[in-house]
Amino acid sequence: MEAIFELLGYQYKASLNWDIYIPLLKGYNKGKNIFIKKILFIKNNGLIMNGFPYIKRGIIKAKIIKHIRDKKQIFLKSKKRKGFKLKKGHRRYLTKIKIIYIEF
Repeated sequence: MEAIFELLGYQYKASLNWDIYIPLLKGYNKGKNIFIKKILFIKNNGLIMNGFPYIKRGIIKAKIIKHIRDKKQIFLKSKKRKGFKLKKGHRRYLTKIKIIYIEF
């Protein structure tokens, strides 16, 4: 069973027992269950359900595994013939979730 769902403005593909990294969910602690209701698409043994825009009565249950920070991304800026160079880094906060079940 596979599903495509929307969470925090992004779309994700999910299947049972998958681990997915999403942007940080503030206010949710490790081990807490979350329920996702914005399901766009479900495929189950050849049966395909498409939502307009979302599937009614569809729900995905996921468990929060941990909150982490992503790898550092380096940004370089420079201007030719000016001697200007700037190096900055950034690390995103992420939440790792595990898909427990998909129901429709």
